[in-house]
Amino acid sequence: MENWSQHLVNELSKVVHQLDEQLIRPTEQWLEEVADRFLEVSDQWVGNTENWENQPDEFRYPDLESLLDRLNQTVEPLGRSLNQQVDEVVAQLDQVLDPLVNGLSSLDQWLEDVSTPLNNTVEPILHNYPACVGCRNFYGQAHGGNTLVCAMHPFGPEDRQQCLDWESVYR
Repeated sequence: MENWSQHLVNELSKVVHQLDEQLIRPTEQWLEEVADRFLEVSDQWVGNTENWENQPDEFRYPDLESLLDRLNQTVEPLGRSLNQQVDEVVAQLDQVLDPLVNGLSSLDQWLEDVSTPLNNTVEPILHNYPACVGCRNFYGQAHGGNTLVCAMHPFGPEDRQQCLDWESVYR
């Protein structure tokens, strides 16, 4: 337990490395493929527009419609591919981040478990309930302006120095 912070840093480092392996590199490859495909489409488009410029007016508009259709046919698979890639990236992120989020959520319970003995020792002293120092039943929260000391003695034990229901917070 002494090196828990180092262990946490090591685990986070592993997660980042896995994220790089599973997400960033495939995404870079996919972007390169998209860029190459876009370059092909733009070269076709430039070639078609050069031909389009040399044609008489009555032939320009049908070619434009044809060009737009071909452009749409070329771009539509890219859009589907992009959606598929985004879905895969989201799924990979879920796989990588879910254990991390679950681990962090259990950290909250761990911190509460660790801090309870300290809180149940310090809070009674601050609220002037010496019989409650170190008692696992101490609550000490205010509701409607009244402090609820514990369920058995809502306003504190009658004997401020000793409580018959006292149980140690240190199990």
